[in-house]
Amino acid sequence: ISYEDMVVETAESHAWQSLGAGPVSQSLLFKLKIGNSRIDQRITLQTNSKALEFDTKVDWQESHRMLRTSFPVNVQTDFATCDIQYGHVKRPTHRNTTWDMARFEVAAQKYVDMSDQQKGVALLNDCKYGHKLHDNILDLHLLRAPTHPDPDADLGTHQFSYVLYPHNNTFQQSDVIEQAQQLNQEPLLFVGKPLSDLKPPVLVDGPNVGLEVLKKAEKENCWVIRIVERKGMKSLVRLHLTSSTSSLQPTDLMEWNDSGQSSAGEVKLFLKPFEIKTFKITQSF
Repeated sequence: ISYEDMVVETAESHAWQSLGAGPVSQSLLFKLKIGNSRIDQRITLQTNSKALEFDTKVDWQESHRMLRTSFPVNVQTDFATCDIQYGHVKRPTHRNTTWDMARFEVAAQKYVDMSDQQKGVALLNDCKYGHKLHDNILDLHLLRAPTHPDPDADLGTHQFSYVLYPHNNTFQQSDVIEQAQQLNQEPLLFVGKPLSDLKPPVLVDGPNVGLEVLKKAEKENCWVIRIVERKGMKSLVRLHLTSSTSSLQPTDLMEWNDSGQSSAGEVKLFLKPFEIKTFKITQSF
């Protein structure tokens, strides 16, 4: 925890330029330097969006140093919401006990969020998972430079993105999870493929439920989907099969033991908080 009292320097901008303001977005490019390292950072604000995007390229040439970014936000809360696979956990933003002091840095996958009953701010990332959440500060660990066991650890060029996303209402009422998914799962372009041919086997209709897995079955000739309740509350979801010859068969996570009866057309389900359900999509000819 003593590293907080050992700040060496902050990055300084030595040049910047506007990358243009169009109907879709506006961007500024900053060229920064810190120590022996150089940073090119493009900051973008999309039209009709509240998300501030930081696309960063770093030539890291340091030894025994850390690179972090920090955002003081106008939100007072005792706990922050941290993303984990298929859910989230609450972590304290205070250091009232020795246990809290020992958790001066915590892990989160795609987002951390500080919210009260009216508003909140989330810090989204695409590959950086170490965070410091203290009082009203959202802090993200970007790079470090240890020399043991690898004397060249992290040296060289790195590219990553993070997003500062303010929102109205509580975390559960916001679209933080959807914004984090968009940052981590960019659209794929298929050249020469008609859009009418790209039809998924199932459509998921439920604001709190996500389609986390769509894959071929391990041992059978069918699709497997896995849906997850993501907001921590009892939620309704409708599954629409796009083929009239398809049916949904509930199964377990290992795809070994099927349960219940298969269903066709549309299936309506209620999921418990953070519940995971797996289905096989089979064809009948």
